[in-house]
Amino acid sequence: MGKTALVIVDCQNDFMPPDGALAVPNGDEVLPVIRGMLDRSKWDWDVVVATQDYHPPRHISFASRHGKPVLSDLELTDGRGRHYTQTLWPDHCIQGTKATEIVKELRDAFGPWKERMKIARKAWHPDIEQYSAFEGYITDATDPSEPPSEDIGAKPIEESEMALYLKSQGVDKLVIVGVATDFCVCHTNLDGLAAKFNTVLVAPAVRAVFADRENGVFEQIEQQGGTVIGREGASGWEADVRAFAR
Repeated sequence: MGKTALVIVDCQNDFMPPDGALAVPNGDEVLPVIRGMLDRSKWDWDVVVATQDYHPPRHISFASRHGKPVLSDLELTDGRGRHYTQTLWPDHCIQGTKATEIVKELRDAFGPWKERMKIARKAWHPDIEQYSAFEGYITDATDPSEPPSEDIGAKPIEESEMALYLKSQGVDKLVIVGVATDFCVCHTNLDGLAAKFNTVLVAPAVRAVFADRENGVFEQIEQQGGTVIGREGASGWEADVRAFAR
């Protein structure tokens, strides 16, 4: 029988109101839900992966690098020669700062999981944007390593560090929570599906940068074969997640 991983996306200081540089509206509402899912007396995840945006100064996604307004869109060519449209962000989650740390409320709950836990750091290359955990590098949760020198994110999704690590642990199911629904949560979920994992997104445990886009993200994930549990405050989501993970 396959195993289940809890994937906690970008619950970092800079994404949390009121003081985060890129605070996701109501993003802090996910924290008690996720902390409850880390209660070892109630849940028994086979693997836990927490992701981090891990930017260098002057990252390609920063509005300050381009002299353009925050939240504007800009046509760019990245470090791989890929042409794409970049949403420009305020400077955030800079390597070596407290802003990039996972929030203390969740770090305090990680202790019982350390033997089953990894960190996925993404968007560390100055000229490459990465929203998905499947584009990041996997590192130890207690003593995380600095970024690799090469661009490992160019590999096919099914050959990514994230996919290979999860499969090496016997994982075939992902329960995905965190922020932001319309960016890193969405891309992580879609890449998980592309890498042939079964996925569940827990709606009470995610929040979006643009709240009016959230239902569209849910529909996109469902159209690709994923499952969304607990939409519109539906009760009983915990039982549904347990049934999926069984």
